Amino acid sequence: MPKVYFTEEVTGKHVNPYEAVLLSSREARRLNQARLNAGVPEGEEKVTTVAMGRLIGRKIRHTYLNDEQQGEGDATSGEKGSSRR
Repeated sequence: MPKVYFTEEVTGKHVNPYEAVLLSSREARRLNQARLNAGVPEGEEKVTTVAMGRLIGRKIRHTYLNDEQQGEGDATSGEKGSSRR
């Protein structure tokens, strides 16, 4: 039977609900990609369940970039290294 996680378990002082969804989805993608690269079959637990467990166990690290760090090397903005007219 899969583990059921409640909002109170996932969120708290450290992560708001929206960040929790983003963090766990990114971790699930990372875990799934690592599994596929290693050629390992799916386990008993889904990667989303494992990712949520890692988030609750505070095994996922996240940081916030300041304004200067966000602008450095941001290829999606199209502003660094290009001129707009």
